[in-house]
Amino acid sequence: MRIGLAIYNFNPKKGGAERYAYDLSINLLKRGHEVYVFCSRGIEIQGITLVRLNTMPFPRWLRNLSFALNHKRYVKAIPLDVTLGFGNTLELDVYQSHGGVHRVWMEREIESYDEPKERMLKAIFLKNSVNQKIQEWIAEYPIRSGKYRRIVAISDMVRNHMAEYYEIKKDTIDIVYNGVDTERFSPAPIKPEGTSKILFSAGNFRLKGLSPLLLAIGELSRETKDFHLFIMGRGRRERYQNIIDGLNIKKFATFLGETASPENVYRDSHILAHPTFYDACSLTTMEAMASGLPTITTKWNGASALISESEGYVLEEPRDVPGLLDALKALLNEGRRVQMSKNARAKLEQHTIERNVDQMEQIFFEVCDKRFYR
Repeated sequence: MRIGLAIYNFNPKKGGAERYAYDLSINLLKRGHEVYVFCSRGIEIQGITLVRLNTMPFPRWLRNLSFALNHKRYVKAIPLDVTLGFGNTLELDVYQSHGGVHRVWMEREIESYDEPKERMLKAIFLKNSVNQKIQEWIAEYPIRSGKYRRIVAISDMVRNHMAEYYEIKKDTIDIVYNGVDTERFSPAPIKPEGTSKILFSAGNFRLKGLSPLLLAIGELSRETKDFHLFIMGRGRRERYQNIIDGLNIKKFATFLGETASPENVYRDSHILAHPTFYDACSLTTMEAMASGLPTITTKWNGASALISESEGYVLEEPRDVPGLLDALKALLNEGRRVQMSKNARAKLEQHTIERNVDQMEQIFFEVCDKRFYR
């Protein structure tokens, strides 16, 4: 098949959707397909054709709009069998949003601000933002206009939100969970002994729930000293350093920054705490579980459907500090943690990149067959 997909920046280091587009392209190429990537920026990969789109870099709304319009013009000039869009294009066959429903994301983004005044100001800003209106229009256009052949949700949560928001039947939406490189992300042969290492990993500390986690860590430090929180990622530190100082937990928390080898940090940790306000399907959660980490997250994480009471804890809300504290204390029990570690790894062995590509490839074949016999 000649398969086209569109991503503004074709670079796995830029984010979850970008990493997915990169991995999917590489694996489709290995299976003998012709892969065309429509992008404004991107890294060259032998065998993959990059179709570079000229976009207006500023303001951001014009960048997003010019990308979608240019993609619509360019994609018609190339004889493709199937096109995949991530909620950033107007022309597509298969719709697969990695950000979920834009309106749901916006509500959760607003909720993630700690202070009521901050939430109010952010709500005013987001709901009146030209950029947000343009992004929402682009993301919804293929569905509202019926210009798609298949819709793929990356989690049950996203499917439920899409069915409700767009008023479409659930059984018309495919579910294909993200996949993990289970060789790269695998448990350490022997876990480090001594202090229990709690890991928090995110690019956006606020949206992924660092504030309530620090409050829970403050409470935990009153009951035990046998733990340490490691904060990995490129998020802004200033506000959270102030919270750490105010809670007097500086000796229990360390910022690691970004790393090119997160798999090594996972292997060196014992627990993942990810009390997120919103994740369509967190790769961080899945990679940690593949690395044998019992995981604490919330129902607002699409990947929470993969976590039963045998692999971790799922909270109703990220601000449930007492619930978060109880989950952390439970996982400080080594016996419980070791068993959950084995269970988490076993669960994620069923969600490999290969399985994800198998499912997406099958959908592409079915779209092509219907087009051929139409």
